[in-house]
Formats: sequence, C-alpha cells, structure tokens
Amino acid sequence: MTDIKKFTSFATSNCYLISPFDNEIVFLIDLPPNIDEVVDYINTNNLTIGGAFITHGHWDHAIGLSSFDSKAYINLDDEHLARNPSEQIGDFLGDKVSVNKYEGNLHNVLDHEYDFLNVYINPGHTKGSVSFEFKDLGAVFTGDFIFKDSIGRTDLYSGDNNEMIDSINNVFTLFQDDFQLFPGHGDDDTVINIKNNNPFIREYLK
Repeated sequence: MTDIKKFTSFATSNCYLISPFDNEIVFLIDLPPNIDEVVDYINTNNLTIGGAFITHGHWDHAIGLSSFDSKAYINLDDEHLARNPSEQIGDFLGDKVSVNKYEGNLHNVLDHEYDFLNVYINPGHTKGSVSFEFKDLGAVFTGDFIFKDSIGRTDLYSGDNNEMIDSINNVFTLFQDDFQLFPGHGDDDTVINIKNNNPFIREYLK
C-alpha cells in the first residue's frame, strides 16, 4: 500500500490508513461511521492493525470505536465525547437515534510510546482536539482543527473561539510549510498553501 490511504464515510469524515514502518503494520487516524470498508481493505491486503489515533471525540470521528478491537488513543479531555455519541447525534439527527455508550478502553495519546509520532494539543473545536504529525511521512493530521479552506466550528460542547485562535497562532505555526495537511473533512493540501489561502488562517494569524 501507499504510506497514506484515505477513506471517507457517509458523514463526510475522513479516516486515514497509514504505514509508518513501511511494512504490513498500519494505523488508523480517526474512527468514523462505517469503518467496515477500512477493515475489509486491511484484511484483503493481509495488513496488521497497530492501533488508532483519534483527533477528537465527536461522533463522526470516534463512533467507529464500537467496531474497533485494537488499541485506541485519544486525548482524555475528550473522553466524555468519545464515550457518549448519542448526546451529539441527537443534536444533529433528532432524539429518535440512540447509540450505546462506549465502554471499552481508551488510552491517553499523550502517553503514547511511538517514536514516529508527534502530538500537538490544539483546543478550540473541542477541549481535547489534537493533531498528529508523522515526520517521516511529511504529514500532519488535524481532524477538525484546520481544513483546507476553513477551520473547525467552536460553538459545540467544549468548543472555544479564543482557544481556537490561540491554537492557530501557537500550534498551526509549528507545522512545517512543506508538510501535507490531512484534515478530518475534505481535501488535503500543503501547510504553506493553507497558510497563504485559507481565509480564516489569514484573518486569525497575528
């Protein structure tokens, strides 16, 4: 497989499959709805799941936990969100939709043991939002922190616009210009292109 493969769910959220060791061990970035396609690809290609890294706890990025049997890492500031998707889905789809609380293990991504991974804490979209940088792949995965042409909304539970602006100025600016930025929704682009063309970044950068 290539080092990075993208799958997009019916909720428009992206799940990325990465191969940091250049072998059969792969990791998932985010666990949105209908991860069956990702798992089928893994099984068909005789790959081995090393674990999953979750950028934040919103249902469209974490509800796949209920179908995932391997180790999952998240900033535990978003544990409540990840464990209680029904509260969020009700806001979007109405009270008729009910999803069980997630009772499985969640590991603190800030205590991860992998040399290939750098974790950036960037609250704003949610309190526990993080980005994942893989230097050897020249890639950073931002979830709903930064998109190609926009940024994550801050009007949902634990979101904060002032924290978002602070994260843009103190975290986004740490990303290397030539790295490819892979967001939680939509298309990827280089960091420098996003810095120059994203109207929200241009407005909020001091």
